[in-house]
Amino acid sequence: MAKETVFFASGERLEFWASGPGAVTISQDDQILWQASALESHPAYYSYHHREAGTVIVEWDRPESFLWAYSYDPAKVAEEGIRLWEFSADKISLRVGKDIDTWLESDPDRPQIHFSPCRHWMNDPVGLCKVGELWHLFYQFHPIGSDWGPMHWGHATSHDLINWLHMPVFLHPEQNLWRLGATGGAFSGNAFRDRDGTLMFFYTERLPAYDLFKGYREVQKIARPDRRIIKAESIVTVLEERPKGVEHDFRDPKVWWDEVNGAYRMVLGASIHGDPAVLLYGSDNLVDWSYLGPLFRAPPSFRLEGARAVECPDFFTVGGKWVLIMGFVGHRDPESGRHNLLYGLVGDFFDDRFVPHSDTLQLLDFGTDFYAMQSFSASGRQIALAWLFNWEFRKPDGSPYSGEMSVPRELYLDELNRICMRPASEFDGKVDRIAVQPIEPLLFPLPDAPIEVRLDGPLEGTSISATQQGRPSFTICVKDGTISVSLPQDDGSIRYEGTLPQASDLRVIYDRGIVEIFADHGVICGTRRSYLDSQPDRLAIRSGSCVSVCRLAST
Repeated sequence: MAKETVFFASGERLEFWASGPGAVTISQDDQILWQASALESHPAYYSYHHREAGTVIVEWDRPESFLWAYSYDPAKVAEEGIRLWEFSADKISLRVGKDIDTWLESDPDRPQIHFSPCRHWMNDPVGLCKVGELWHLFYQFHPIGSDWGPMHWGHATSHDLINWLHMPVFLHPEQNLWRLGATGGAFSGNAFRDRDGTLMFFYTERLPAYDLFKGYREVQKIARPDRRIIKAESIVTVLEERPKGVEHDFRDPKVWWDEVNGAYRMVLGASIHGDPAVLLYGSDNLVDWSYLGPLFRAPPSFRLEGARAVECPDFFTVGGKWVLIMGFVGHRDPESGRHNLLYGLVGDFFDDRFVPHSDTLQLLDFGTDFYAMQSFSASGRQIALAWLFNWEFRKPDGSPYSGEMSVPRELYLDELNRICMRPASEFDGKVDRIAVQPIEPLLFPLPDAPIEVRLDGPLEGTSISATQQGRPSFTICVKDGTISVSLPQDDGSIRYEGTLPQASDLRVIYDRGIVEIFADHGVICGTRRSYLDSQPDRLAIRSGSCVSVCRLAST
């Protein structure tokens, strides 16, 4: 057995996921305080609560059995975050605060200004909220590997939406799904602050599932946090029965207090008799919910084009209008070949009916890597994050983690009531910009750092091409009123493009394989994620616009 002396603060908690064979013992003054003499053969969650400050002896064998481990002091975790544990054959490496940041930054392939988990798999942003001056990001998390699996809620906090502190896992599945050989767990949901200020989280629990496409059961729950917002203190199931015509997809609640009705309302993603749909529910007490009918039902073309259901619906007011945003799981656009697209509608909501101004769905991102977007109201703005991922192009094996979030965006409507997105003011305020000087006209040497490209003026005929040692990293073109983006893995079978007839402004943020495009004041956006030649060293631009290129660094 390997042995290490570790100091624990009073009340400090150790949490880890492990699978056998193996064992671990924590002792003090020759007395055993906690022990797992034989780790379970399947992955399992373990925790230890230390009562009085002092050093302990931690003994273990088979370091490969420890899949994810950290400790934290509940009284200080808001300021310090978690303390990461890494087991090896002869020692435990401990990292906290800036040490974690330095360790993450040492990964040459990890984006620098986009949030990512320390380790393992991350997908949808969930439970986004601001409490006091602190922003909270929760996210779908699989704590034992860098591929999708039984879902938990990871957690991070920030004072500026740019620099994040990693926190303990907030939500766990109600059962050990690894033991059952099943998937499921704590799926997506939103934060809701009641009129008295009480914070709670509505979310979907997928019960043990043995098929990813049919036959599973999803229920809706409320998780109430402890006073420090570290852990879910109580969890109550509030909705189990599905309406007639709704099969297995029944998830991703968004809850609000409706002033006009004087009651609570909730939307859920689902399908009705095979048509992707958004369902509307009502309640007087947040616990007993009644089905009020479909808020939206997709045209039959979506079902015919492979869409199985709506997921991650978002419904909110901005600029005096109601906005509905949603994804269609399984859908593939027949004209371009794109999938995982995000759509929106703007309209009015009265008598529990949503009446869009137009039946034409607005495409919100012409890439395929801006998905499961969640927005929330804070300081009079609608702030949003999305998961940057494409199931078609997977991250290469060997990475310690998978998944990033977009830069924080603000949603707004323009004079034509079109949904627009731009980087949130926090991104502009907390990211330094250092001009990159060209080595010849419109040819820029690129640092190994995030960059921002801005063009102001006529965009028709513009070409932006980044290369790494002569190999293409990304290319953005504006031609015949269309903007397009291509990456090294593209073979031409899918077209990533959007209509851009008169725009004269373009903003591109690039960060180690992440391309985020904002044009026409945010009416047209495009997001892509690449893992090939993701550290370009040259940028060539051809354009009649005024061009600037800057290196980005978070402050």
